[in-house]
Order: sequence, then structure tokens, then C-alpha cells
Amino acid sequence: ADFQPEDKRTDSQKICLGKNLCSSLSKIKLFMIGAGAIGCEMIKNLAMLNVATHPEGKIYITDNDLIEKSNLNRRFLFRSNNIGQSKSTCAAAAAKTMNPSVNVEPHTHKVGEDSENIYTDQFFSSMDVVVNALDNIPARLYVDKRCVSNYRPLLESGTMGTKGHVQVILPGKTVNYGSTRDPPEEGIPMCTLKSFPNKIEHTIQWARDKFGTLFTLKPQEFNHVLKTAADPEFAKKVLQKHPQERDLKHTIKLLSNHVQTFDDCIKLARRKFENYYKNSILQLMHN
Repeated sequence: ADFQPEDKRTDSQKICLGKNLCSSLSKIKLFMIGAGAIGCEMIKNLAMLNVATHPEGKIYITDNDLIEKSNLNRRFLFRSNNIGQSKSTCAAAAAKTMNPSVNVEPHTHKVGEDSENIYTDQFFSSMDVVVNALDNIPARLYVDKRCVSNYRPLLESGTMGTKGHVQVILPGKTVNYGSTRDPPEEGIPMCTLKSFPNKIEHTIQWARDKFGTLFTLKPQEFNHVLKTAADPEFAKKVLQKHPQERDLKHTIKLLSNHVQTFDDCIKLARRKFENYYKNSILQLMHN
């Protein structure tokens, strides 16, 4: 009887896992850290498996990063209208869209020593399982240490360049992530580069990215729009919110800020300085 279908949405899952296990999954309290490429896959899978759909269950998901255009190629839960919004908030909303019964609570805190007043030992101990979806080794080591000290199961996963890693950690039964740590990172995590650069190499790479955007990507978008504007279907595509709409907005912005004199260059540089070194920082602190 445990595996008999009941003419419900979850029948296929019950046939494979059994009613008792499905009921246990629905009551799980789960803490997921990271809502990037791996995090989006995780939250999708959890929603489809009806995890935390019972009133006793809940998924807590946290990520302190915001969605950028470059994130859209791998994070399938995000859309162009989500750019500038919180990754965890959008991922949670997408999970609710896929499965309205799932109980999910998004946070925007960075898990680390600075947030131990929020993610206390009591909080970790109240979780049935912790899921890592991080892109840097220090954060993964920190979460691993907290799970071991609070005796909580950890599904450790992460990426480092083209390398992927997954490990099930049961304190007292298996080795932990810190015992088999990965080699030092060669690349720079994107969230660190965009929001929390703290080394000279971070600032150099950040400057290179900005230079490429300002003097390569945006001019390419500008030229692309000029070439396709002659297409009779161009206006129709824009009105239908075709992806070219964003390129068109960039083109209009470039035209409106078109510089012709040295004084114009000074004014543009001043606006960029205010945006990069004042407004963006104030916005990050506000978020």
C-alpha cells in the first residue's frame, strides 16, 4: 500500500520512493546556501520532489548576490526582467511558481562569521539537512565546519571553473569537506568580483570587465541594432519584448550620452565615477 498511486500529482514519486518517504520529504527543514547555477538546479529539484510542502517543512535559501545579465546563460530560473533583483528572492518565487505548495523563505545574507547572530548554532541544529551551492572554497569550508560542529547532514556541492564537485557529508559517519579540500582557486568567484572585491587582483579583473563592457560589448550592441533596424520586423519584435529590446535600450542610452567634446568626456567620466564608487556601494549597503 505504501507504493500504491492515489490519483494525485505525486503518484509517480510515491511509486518510486513510497508514501512514507515522500511524507518525510514534505516535512523537511532545509537550509540552502547559494542561488546561482547549482542553486537554481537544486531549488528546482526540491520543488519538483515536493520537499517542504507540509506545514511542518520549510526551505530557507540565502544568497547575498544580485542578478546580472551574465547570469542568465546558466541560471534558468531567472529572466531579463529579474536583472538587479536578489537571486534568492527570484529563485524562491520561481520555486513557488513550479510548486505552489512548497514552503520557501528567501534570505539575502552572506553565510559567514559576520552573520552568526542570524545563522546561530540553534538555527543550524533545527535544520534536517544543509545544502551547499557555493562558488568559493572559504565559504564551503565555513559551512562544512558549522555542520560538523552542529552534527547536521550536509549535501556539499560547488563549482570551480569547469570543475564540479558533490559530496554527501554525515558527521560521525563520513569524512567532511575540510578533510578532502580542493586545491587553491585559480579563478575569481563572480559574486566576489562584482560585489565584494577585497584583493588587488579582484580590482584589476573588475576594471578589465568594466573596460570590456564600456568599449567592446556596448558598442557591439549599438552596431547590431543599427544593422537590424532596417529589418521590417524589427519594430514588431521590440513591441513583443524580443530580447533585442535590451540592446535597443543600450543604444538609445549611448546616443543620449553621445560625447563630442573634451568637456563631454569629463562629464561622462564623472557620472561613471559617481555610479561605480558611490551609488553602487550605497545600493549594496542598502540591500
